[in-house]
Amino acid sequence: MFYGFAKLNGAQFTVLDSELTRPMGEVSGFWLTWYYFGYSTAYGTLIALVQILGGCLLVVPRTSLVAALGLLPVFGNIILIDIFFRVDVGAMLVAVAVFVILLIVIAPHTKRLLSTVLLDAKPKPKAAMLRAPALALVGALAWTVTWWAANYNNRVPTPIDGIWTVVSQPGTANEPQWREVYFERNRAFWVTFRTNEGVDERHHFEVDHDGVVRVWQTWLTKGDLLMQGRVTPEGQLDLELVKAGRDLHLRLERKKRAA
Repeated sequence: MFYGFAKLNGAQFTVLDSELTRPMGEVSGFWLTWYYFGYSTAYGTLIALVQILGGCLLVVPRTSLVAALGLLPVFGNIILIDIFFRVDVGAMLVAVAVFVILLIVIAPHTKRLLSTVLLDAKPKPKAAMLRAPALALVGALAWTVTWWAANYNNRVPTPIDGIWTVVSQPGTANEPQWREVYFERNRAFWVTFRTNEGVDERHHFEVDHDGVVRVWQTWLTKGDLLMQGRVTPEGQLDLELVKAGRDLHLRLERKKRAA
C-alpha cells in the first residue's frame, strides 16, 4: 500500500528539472526509469491501484492467495528494475522482502496451484513426434525473420552513419540554421537535420556505389530530391541544395563520440 500511495501522492515517478534537460544518452538508469514510468499518469495510477487493492486483499484470508498471485509479478518486476537499472539498494531490499512474504503466502497452496495449471493431458503419439520439429521450425523462422529485420530492414549500413556537426553553412539567409545532422544507423535511410533551436526535419538519404550522398524529402517514399553531395578527401561531408532558386551549401564534420 505504501508503494501505491507513493505513486498517487507524487513520492514516486517524479523527475528533477535538471535531469529533464540532460541528453537522454547521459541519463542514469534510475532517472530514466523514473521518467519512463511517470510519463503516463494513467499508467502510474493503474499500477498504484493494483498495489493498494492487493494490499487490502492480502489481509482477508479468503482473498489473500489471489492478492499474492497478482502482486508477485509486480514485485518481481520491481526487483529486476531495481537491479538492472541500478535503482536505490534500500528500495530493492524492501521489494525483495515483500516478494519473499508473497511467496510465504503462496507456499501452502503450491500443490493445489500446480495441479490446476499443469494439465493432465495424454499426448497423442503422432502429435508428440511432430511437436519438437514443429517447435524447432517456428524457432528458426522467428530467429531468421527478426535477424533479417534487424540487419537488413532496420539497418542498411552506410559509410556516413552517425552524428555530423555543421561546420559551415554559407548563403543561407532564408534557410534554417542547421546545427547537427544524424544519419541513423538503426533506422535505414533515415536522416534528421536539427536546427540551432532544436527543431528537427526528417528525410530519406542514400549513398550510391560512387559515394554520392542524396537526400530526399520523405523517408522511404523519397519524394523531391533536396540535396546531394559526397565525402571530401579530408573526411568532411559537403551537401548542396538541388532545387533551383535556393542557395544552400552545408559542410559537415563527423562528431567524435565521448570516450
